[in-house]
Amino acid sequence: MSPPSSNMVRALVLRELEAGTRDDGLWLQAMSESKLDLSKAQMRYIELRSQALQGDVKGLLIKQIRGAVAKDSANSGVRQSQASLADYLAAKTSASGKK
Repeated sequence: MSPPSSNMVRALVLRELEAGTRDDGLWLQAMSESKLDLSKAQMRYIELRSQALQGDVKGLLIKQIRGAVAKDSANSGVRQSQASLADYLAAKTSASGKK
């Protein structure tokens, strides 16, 4: 079972539905899983679309964080090659405490 979607993701799904936007692949999956019961398919579609968007949002956030860390590393001279994010943050914290 996947983790529950965030309020932001549920709001995005609602906006899509209000705008008449639908992911046809997910709609087909929802219809198939609900044995063509329209009401059940709509509920299942919302679950599937929320899961898909949650994954997209998580991926985008990770990408943005990695980009910001790489940019900051290049500007500050902190080596990022094999270091984890925790190592990077520890280095930044100790460096800022010495100022």
